[in-house]
Amino acid sequence: MSKEFVNNYYQGIYVTETVMGNPNGDFIDNSPRNFDGKVFTTDKCIKYNIRKYIHETIEDVENKKNIVFFYPRLVDDAKIGDSKFQTSNNVFKSLFENDFENLKNNSPDIRMFGGTFSFKNNSKQIYGPIQLSYGIDINEAEIKRLNIGSPFATNSGQQTTLGSEAVVDDAIISYDITINPNSHPDLLLKNDLELFKKSLWFGTNSRKSTSKKTDSKLLILIKFKNISENKVTCINMGELKNLISINDKSTHKLNNEIIDLNTDKLNNKLKNYSKYIESIDVYSNSDEIKVNLNVSEDITVNCYKDTDLLG
Repeated sequence: MSKEFVNNYYQGIYVTETVMGNPNGDFIDNSPRNFDGKVFTTDKCIKYNIRKYIHETIEDVENKKNIVFFYPRLVDDAKIGDSKFQTSNNVFKSLFENDFENLKNNSPDIRMFGGTFSFKNNSKQIYGPIQLSYGIDINEAEIKRLNIGSPFATNSGQQTTLGSEAVVDDAIISYDITINPNSHPDLLLKNDLELFKKSLWFGTNSRKSTSKKTDSKLLILIKFKNISENKVTCINMGELKNLISINDKSTHKLNNEIIDLNTDKLNNKLKNYSKYIESIDVYSNSDEIKVNLNVSEDITVNCYKDTDLLG
C-alpha cells in the first residue's frame, strides 16, 4: 500500500480552558507559568498530552508499531512506582535495532514533531513538520494560591500543612499551529495529521488530576492551496493566536457562560489571504464556545463537532 503524505501547508489556532487548575506548572514550585502574573504555557505540555494519548491508545510495543519514541520508559527490572528510566540509546536499540529509518517509519511522534537524536555513531536531527507555539492566556486569568493540609497530625495532635499549591481561576489559552511539509518532505502522513488532531483534543481532555485539568475548546486548521504544481506552497500569515479575544471576560468568569470569541481581526486576516486558502476546518462544541468566522465565499469552511475527531 502506497503512503499518502501531507502535501499542503497549514496554519491553525488551538484553544483550551483551565478552570481552578494548573495548565502548565514551572519547575521551581509548580506554579502556573507566568510573566508578571500573565499566564502562559509551553508547547511541550501539549506535545506530552498527544504522546501520552498515542501511548495509551494505539502504541503496540510487541509488534513495534505506533511507538512514541519521546516517552519515558522504565528499565526492564523496574517496579511500578520506581523512578528508573531507560536512556534514548537503549530504547533506540531495543525497539528499532539501531535502524533510524525503522524509527521514523514506526514512530508517529517523530513524523509529527521531529527531534534531535544523539545515538552512538548515528546522530540525526529532524525539524518536525508540525510545530506548536507557546500558549497565551486571553482571559486575564488570576493565579490563586491554596494551602494544602496533611492527613497526619503532629505529636501534639495539631494538623500540619504540606505547603501550598497554585491554580488559575479561569485561563483560556490560545496556541498557534503550523504544519509545513517542506521541513522534512515525505515524512508526515495524512493518517498522522488525523491522529494529531484526535490526540491533541482528547489527549488534552484526558489529562486530569486535582490540579492539572484542561479542556479542549476550539481547533481551527487553515489549508493553503499549492500554487505551483508538485510543490508545497509555503504561505504563512504570521501569528494568529493574538487575533482572537473574549468578548466579555467578566461575564464569562462570573457566570461560567459559553466562551464568546471575537474573531474580527482573524476574519480580516483570512479575507486578505483568501485567494491562497483552500479550506478551513473548525472543530468545537457549540454548547461551550461561540465562533463566527466570516470569510470569503470562495473559501469552504467545514464545521465539525469535537466527536467527529473520533472518526
